[in-house]
Amino acid sequence: MSTRKKRAHRARRGPEGSQARQEHLLQSSIAVVGSGGLRGLTHRAVDREADLPEGTCSVYFRTRLALLTALTNFVAAQLTGDVLQMGDALPEPQPDGDPGDAIVAAIDMLQRWAQDPALMITMCELALEAARTPSLRDPIVTWRQHLTDAVEAIVRRGCRTEPRRRAEAIVASIDGVMLSSLQVTTPTERATYVRSTVALILQGIVNADT
Repeated sequence: MSTRKKRAHRARRGPEGSQARQEHLLQSSIAVVGSGGLRGLTHRAVDREADLPEGTCSVYFRTRLALLTALTNFVAAQLTGDVLQMGDALPEPQPDGDPGDAIVAAIDMLQRWAQDPALMITMCELALEAARTPSLRDPIVTWRQHLTDAVEAIVRRGCRTEPRRRAEAIVASIDGVMLSSLQVTTPTERATYVRSTVALILQGIVNADT
């Protein structure tokens, strides 16, 4: 084999190591779902997106369910990590009980999510699939619980009653905002839409009488 062919062969092998290769395949799966939905998620499509030899994806994820399960765990872990990081970085509560700084931190995280449409589409698609496939539910439920916990911490800063109920209402509303943000075409407009809409929801529900 010539030097040029050897280099091309190595390039198509992708990242070295089993874990790195799997992460590369799962990142490629997000891109596939982002462009073609879950119906377009096949082992062959992932191999093409990852620029790896045909059959590579099926080596690591033998069945479609195995691929869906791994993708669900991967996406949920990413989102959970973001939520936990945001929660750890929340500013100290204000003496007057104003949750404004904490609301800004939550909005910043959601804006970052909105700048990755493929991730948002994959999250929405997997959440719907989990309603039909019970084995996919646990990681989805876990990351939503972490998000609700973080939002509840923000609500508590406002010293309001029924913080858990308010937090659950906010998270349900955020689902709709993130889904509708996908219809906004430019990144700048999408960021503005998410910021203004989520701020309205958070402030409205946090301050609402119950």
